[in-house]
Amino acid sequence: MASRKNLKKVITFVADELATEAFLLSYGAEGNAGEWVDLFNGIFMLNKEYIARVNHVEPGMPAKKYFNTLCDSFNADAKALLEKMNKLATAE
Repeated sequence: MASRKNLKKVITFVADELATEAFLLSYGAEGNAGEWVDLFNGIFMLNKEYIARVNHVEPGMPAKKYFNTLCDSFNADAKALLEKMNKLATAE
């Protein structure tokens, strides 16, 4: 990433897209509403957590390594939420 500002925009964009997709899938899904609420909370916590992690780099760790690790863990967490969303949407 070129800058922290761009990284924060990407994180927010991905979280917004996940929330939009979850909303559309939950609208017609027959399932436990509490599980959907937990999913939405997870999406918004993902956004909040990673924006905070971008703002505060871990001391003693090279910046490039820190941000590469941050991006990898963000991708893994977003993928896990997407899988949970798909599982909830297909459960009937």
